[in-house]
Amino acid sequence: MPTATTDHGHGHIQELELGNNLLQRLTGQIVHARRCYKRLFFIDLRTHPSGNKDSKSTVLFRSDDSRTNLPQTLTDHDLISCWKKVRCGDTIELEVFEASQDEVACREHSVYQATGFSVLKAWPGDHPFPTEPAMGLKQQVSKATALLSTDDSPLTSTNNPPVTTTSTNTDTPVWTDYCKFWINSQKCLKQDCKKLHPTGEDYTRIQEMWVRERTLARKERSKLRDDPHSIPSKVPHSQRAFIFCRWLVNTFGQEYLNSGSGVLDVAGGKGEISLFLKHMYGIQSTVVEPNVRRDKPYQRRNLMDVIQRQLDIEAGGDGNIHRRGFSVPSTPSTERQHNEVQEDSVKESRRIKKQMEAQFVVSRLCTLLDDQFVVDHKDVFERASILIGMHPDQATEPIVNLALKHNKPYAVVPCCVFAHENPDRRLLNGGEVSTTLDFIQFLSEKGTEGGSDSCFGAVSKQFLPFDGMNIVLYRPFALK
Repeated sequence: MPTATTDHGHGHIQELELGNNLLQRLTGQIVHARRCYKRLFFIDLRTHPSGNKDSKSTVLFRSDDSRTNLPQTLTDHDLISCWKKVRCGDTIELEVFEASQDEVACREHSVYQATGFSVLKAWPGDHPFPTEPAMGLKQQVSKATALLSTDDSPLTSTNNPPVTTTSTNTDTPVWTDYCKFWINSQKCLKQDCKKLHPTGEDYTRIQEMWVRERTLARKERSKLRDDPHSIPSKVPHSQRAFIFCRWLVNTFGQEYLNSGSGVLDVAGGKGEISLFLKHMYGIQSTVVEPNVRRDKPYQRRNLMDVIQRQLDIEAGGDGNIHRRGFSVPSTPSTERQHNEVQEDSVKESRRIKKQMEAQFVVSRLCTLLDDQFVVDHKDVFERASILIGMHPDQATEPIVNLALKHNKPYAVVPCCVFAHENPDRRLLNGGEVSTTLDFIQFLSEKGTEGGSDSCFGAVSKQFLPFDGMNIVLYRPFALK
C-alpha cells in the first residue's frame, strides 16, 4: 500500500491510500469542539504549535452521511461514544477522509471526516483548556450590508476598536452581518473578525432581538412532529407540573386517582406534582425518588405561593392573593393604635403562613422503582391507583415495565432517551431507539412482541400545552 507523509512542525499528517479513497492520519490538538445535533459533531484540530491559521482543520464526525463507498462509517451509538471522549486540549491521532462536497465548498480551510480517534496526550492542566472560537464558514456579503455601505453608514467590521451603529431601523437585523460572540458577551477573540460589533443603544436593541429570535427558533426546533399546539399558545416549562396535574384529573378523575394508596409519583424530584395533586385537588400522592431531597424553606414557600395563586385563579380571582390578603381593618385615628393593629396583622400573617408551610409536605420513599420496590413496599404499590412520571429520565422504562407486569395504569412524559446506556433497545421493525419519538414508539410497542395488539390498543398518546418534550403516553385503566 503506497503511503505519503507530510510533517507540519509538531503536527503530523500521513496519507494512506485505500482503494479509490484516500485516508490521512492526522495528529494534533483539539482547540474547539461542538455538537451540532445528535448525529453530527465537529472538532477543530491544530496540527502546528505556531498558532498559524492555516494549520487548523475541521474534522466532522457524523452518522448521517448517505454517500456510498465510504472508507469508514459511524453508527449513532458509536457517535455518542466518540463524543463522550472529546476533551479540548487533548492531543489526538485519527484517520480522516474527504468530507462531502457541500462541507468542503462552504469553508475556506481544510475539512475532513472521521469515525474515531485515539488520545496521545491528555490536557495536563488543572484548569480547563482555553478553547478557541470555531473556524467560521466563508464570509458572504449580504444585501443589507451592501445597502448600508452605499449609504455611508458608520457600521464597521473591525474589531479594534468596535464602533457603534447609528441605524434607527427597528426591523429585525440580518444576523449573518453581526458577530455572535460580540452580541452574546461583548467580547470577540478573533483578530480579523469581519462581522459587525455594535455598541450603546444599538447593541442593547440588537441583543434583545437576537435573544428573542434565537429563543423562538430553539422552541421551533424542539417542537415535536404532529404537535397541534402553536409555540405562542404553550405555557413556560416552569408550569408543566400544574398542566400535567390538571390533565391527570381531567383524564382519570379525581375520585379514581385518590383511590387506594393514591398516586405513585416516580422520580418526582422536589415533589411539585405531588404537592399540586394534594393541595389543589386533595389527591394523595407518594414521591418515589432515590435521591434524598432536603428542600430549603424558600423553595417550599415558592411552591406554596404558586399553588395558592393558581387556586385563586381557578376560583375566578386574578392570582394576586398577597396584595389583597390579610388586609388591615379600619382603625382609630391615633398613630399608636394604628401601628399596633398593623403589627398584629403582620404577626398573624406570618403565623398562618408558617402553619401552612409546615403542612406543605408529601410522603416520600427514597428508593428506586424496580422489582425489589414491589417487595419492600408491597402495600403501597398494589394499592396505588396509577404510576406517573413527568420527565422521569432513567425511570421512564421501569414505570412502563412494572405497570404492564402488574397490570396497572400509568402516565409518563418521556424526555431523555439515554440511548448510549441502552444500545440493545430495538423497535419492532428492527430500528434503533435514538430519538424521543423512537423512545415513545418503543414504549408503545411494549407488550405487543408476541403479536397481540390488545395492550397496544390500550396505550394512548396526547400532546400537552407546555414547552419542551410534551407527549404524555398513558394506559388509561388496567386491562381485565
